[in-house]
Amino acid sequence: MNLVQEYLELANDVVLFNEYDKKAVKEYNRKVTRMRKIAIAIETDHPILKNDFCELLSHENSGIRLWVAHHVLEVMNCDKSYRKAALREIRYKAKMDKTANGFGEKIWLQDWYKAHPKDRWI
Repeated sequence: MNLVQEYLELANDVVLFNEYDKKAVKEYNRKVTRMRKIAIAIETDHPILKNDFCELLSHENSGIRLWVAHHVLEVMNCDKSYRKAALREIRYKAKMDKTANGFGEKIWLQDWYKAHPKDRWI
């Protein structure tokens, strides 16, 4: 299994997460940590996989797209089209999700724009 497929399987599990006992939360956190490590490994050690990874920004599952969007922006150096797609996904969640998750994305965007003001216009 390659890293992109492993990431996708982990992301699918994370998106479907709905148990909140201590053991389940620990497993969720382990998977999220591994997802970030995979994104970093693709960026630093396996750049040939980067386009395949970024194509997950078009995945049918919006939760998976959101995880990928954050990792594309936070740990990868991607071209403008992928950065734009990633920001579009996060902006959509921030605008449309009226739960605490959507509010969290709004806060994340505000912080992101402070650190990356040019991204406000892409």
